[in-house]
Amino acid sequence: MNAFETPAEFRAAFDTLVAATHRQLRVYDHDLSLLDLDDASRLAALRALCVAGGGRRIELLLDDISRIARDHPRLMLLLRDFGHVLEIRQADPDAPRPDQAFVLADRQGVLLRADKTAVHGTLHGDDPGHATALHQSFETMWQRSPASVSASMLGL
Repeated sequence: MNAFETPAEFRAAFDTLVAATHRQLRVYDHDLSLLDLDDASRLAALRALCVAGGGRRIELLLDDISRIARDHPRLMLLLRDFGHVLEIRQADPDAPRPDQAFVLADRQGVLLRADKTAVHGTLHGDDPGHATALHQSFETMWQRSPASVSASMLGL
């Protein structure tokens, strides 16, 4: 277990977890502001997961999706190109949502912030027991998610 206290340490822990992901990356957070997913190296790591094929998935579940298109243009391009691998949904605002934010890598890696409003937390590189409980929580919220972010602009 590795603790982190600053935004830079949080992003470094996220990068470590992404690098260890082989099949599935799941993120639950209020929004994507702390992750800085438009950073070139971070986006390259996500793209590498997308192009690897083999049934890989990246699922981002957020309380607030309102600023994604404006604040994360490179992520939107990745979504456009790899919508079959990458999906972004908004958590059901009427359903109970946990206070914690977390990132899950495959069935063992966990990046956990006990409070979505705080930066500090822990990285557990191999914790299948903790990961299983969070996967179940994520899956329940994912299935109840009413809205998806689309990379295509439709208009008349």
